[in-house]
Amino acid sequence: PVAYAIPTFQMPTSFLGRPFRVPSDTEVTRNILFSALKNEQSASVRLSSAYLNLTPNLLSALTMYGKENNVGAPYILTAGAISHGFSPKAGSQKGNVVGIVDKIKSTIPKAFLTLVMEAAQSIMNNGGKILLYERPGWTFHAKGIWITANDDGDSRSPERINDPSSLLTTIIGSGNYGVRSDDLDVESNCIIVFNDANDENKIEDNAGTIKEN
Repeated sequence: PVAYAIPTFQMPTSFLGRPFRVPSDTEVTRNILFSALKNEQSASVRLSSAYLNLTPNLLSALTMYGKENNVGAPYILTAGAISHGFSPKAGSQKGNVVGIVDKIKSTIPKAFLTLVMEAAQSIMNNGGKILLYERPGWTFHAKGIWITANDDGDSRSPERINDPSSLLTTIIGSGNYGVRSDDLDVESNCIIVFNDANDENKIEDNAGTIKEN
């Protein structure tokens, strides 16, 4: 086969009233990150999340990638204040209920930026980057993980996937990779492990488009 597709799922205990006896999406994601690093010492990881509030377990896995371990680095793309999903939208009127809600919501992007700064301390210490997407009138909601190995390309923009054939694995789906998502939401992702460079090119194009726009 040119690739293997592995579906993942998570359902918080609160939905069933009892533990969901299947490895959770976040648990499988963390295991994939560690497995890639174990098998490819040059591995790098790129993560995109609309609401960056990384679980401690996921952050610990990401910080295993980096210069301190003489391997690739972690790169994260998330929403800035302007393009955050909770940022107040144009057209709201002050003084009515919508205006009050928007005023409350306007504090949420700032809270997420505080979480971004905390994550950045760990990520940047390992040679990685956290990039903020900001574009007036646009809301950022891209999600995914891309794991590469031996991706030797433009050193001025290492967060890009420079060599499509270096792509080992990608994760696509609904997961936000955050604490709230882990504790409260039903999520489903698909892990794709590649054997064929043609498919890798298609996924690399997708990751590059997210960054460029």
